[in-house]
Amino acid sequence: MNKHVEQCLQTLHEKGYEAYLVGGAVRDYLLGLEPKDFDITTSASPEQIEACFHKTIRINERFQTVLVYQSNVQIEVSTFKGHTFVDDIQARDFTINSLAYSLKDGVLDLVNGTSDLTNKCIRSYRPEEILQSDPLRILRAARFVSTLGFHVEKETLQACQKYANGLTAVARERMAVEWVGLLKGGYKHKAFSFLETIRLEEVLPFLTLHPFVYNVLKSNESVSWDSDVRALVEYCLIAGTTDMLAALPFSNQVKKQVKQRYYMYHYRLNQQWSDWELYQAGLSMAIEVEKIREGRGMDFEALEKMKNRYQELPIQSKSDLDLTGRDLIEELNKKPGPWVKAALEQLQKAVVERVVPNERDALIHYYMRESE
Repeated sequence: MNKHVEQCLQTLHEKGYEAYLVGGAVRDYLLGLEPKDFDITTSASPEQIEACFHKTIRINERFQTVLVYQSNVQIEVSTFKGHTFVDDIQARDFTINSLAYSLKDGVLDLVNGTSDLTNKCIRSYRPEEILQSDPLRILRAARFVSTLGFHVEKETLQACQKYANGLTAVARERMAVEWVGLLKGGYKHKAFSFLETIRLEEVLPFLTLHPFVYNVLKSNESVSWDSDVRALVEYCLIAGTTDMLAALPFSNQVKKQVKQRYYMYHYRLNQQWSDWELYQAGLSMAIEVEKIREGRGMDFEALEKMKNRYQELPIQSKSDLDLTGRDLIEELNKKPGPWVKAALEQLQKAVVERVVPNERDALIHYYMRESE
């Protein structure tokens, strides 16, 4: 047990409150995995929680959650859902997330969650009530299938089918988190079989699910993608479109990175890397594109070869150019405008393709000649 979590539990006990570690951390401990998040449920109110610790932030008024900082560890401490600890446990999404840990009694299992862990089963204690109250839990079930390789128990599956339409009212910010987590799991083939069973394509058409996507991902066993961007690129390539990016609220940076890699992958389908395309892509993106090709059983450029080619380019970024936009403006005695950006790109391309050396005077003369 993490010593900072134990200290947090101990502090709450000493102040006279019930307190238990709950959820994914207990599940992961029992599965032999390293917990990533720590959640504590307590009889204390948010105000009482705040009074127990030096550094806290109120993060969720609806669920009465306080973020407690214990050294470098963040712990989410929430007031019981319902009136008691039992109410709280029975209100949680799935039995494998309803396990608790007490300093006094160790692991507490009120809903046969340990049995479901052993049987690799995702089951809701009260599936009708739980999934109707928050349909996002249907996507959470799919994520757990993908990351843990578990199956969804029959009654829970039926409730997922029954209440899947409720996903249309769920905030897309919440959906995006579950969707990326699902895509990054190592058991996607099981997760997409589950999604096909509940006919998610009819409920959320913006995910661009269709028979080809299902068939590819159902046969893609034990493949995990190591980053959000890689997972989204791979999915868009299978779907044949980046339309999903417009429907889910990913950051502009993530969307840009995914679209760039999607474009560069298609560029590489028909030709080798030119110096200019390699320069525009950058080494990191080029390597990722080659990894995608490797993962699909295609010919790919070796890592060392890519690194050497990139290092041999005359410049690796615009900042390496021996000329600035200000230099151009002063030398040509012209007003600033869009022409400066276009001129610098033209000069970068000329240098990368070794048409002109990366020297200030040579660059100015080249641009003046080409602009006549």
